[in-house]
Amino acid sequence: MKSKYRNELKIINYITTTDKYKAIFFTTLILCLYGGFILGTSANNFFDSILVPLQFPIFNVFFFSIIFINNLNVCSILKKDFSFYTLRLKNKKEYIKFLLRVSAIMFLFHIIIIFLILFTCLFLTTFNNIEIYNYQNYFVNYGINNLTFCCFYCIRYILFGLLITIISSLIYINAGQKTAIVINIIFLILMFYLGGTMTLYDSFSLLIWSYFSSTMYTTFSLELSSSVFMVLILEIIILSLYHISKNNKRIEIS
Repeated sequence: MKSKYRNELKIINYITTTDKYKAIFFTTLILCLYGGFILGTSANNFFDSILVPLQFPIFNVFFFSIIFINNLNVCSILKKDFSFYTLRLKNKKEYIKFLLRVSAIMFLFHIIIIFLILFTCLFLTTFNNIEIYNYQNYFVNYGINNLTFCCFYCIRYILFGLLITIISSLIYINAGQKTAIVINIIFLILMFYLGGTMTLYDSFSLLIWSYFSSTMYTTFSLELSSSVFMVLILEIIILSLYHISKNNKRIEIS
């Protein structure tokens, strides 16, 4: 078991040293500088400045573009450069778990980098004001402070991003790179057009893009419940795709 995880860490280290990942990292750096020094400075409060880029549609479109490109790069490298390793896996189930595990770790690794760079930029610009006050989503009083909502939003942002990445990986496994690219592009187009829509929800939202915007809910408990509901939907999609993957005869370990 230790040997397996040690090998996977070596694989992850290899991925992060490739020229493609270095280009992805450079693009990420530019996005974070844009989010921190341009978007974030529109808010005077440090905690509010964190939410501004993470709720801005253009920032999110570029963020997920980078995440999708990074994930496709990971899946491609595992398939082409580590075919000798995948051949050593016991069966198709182990291969799928291996690919999803590496994809998830690479997403978490990359998003930690994004948050570190973004927070550093905001620290330099808005950290002079760290006032904690009662959070209001436009005219709706959530009954919590801005620090609590900021933590909630960031955790949800990371969790949803992780689940979407896993879904993208499963699409890659089942349908191949071209189909995964097409679906990723459709997701980005819909995020651009729907992610910036200001809507007041008085019930659960079924639009995944609404969770990456300054969408309004009538109460915080409703937004929390709606987020949990969306997590369940994404998990059902993941489990369904995972079941399809295990029974997909076209998937070969090679």
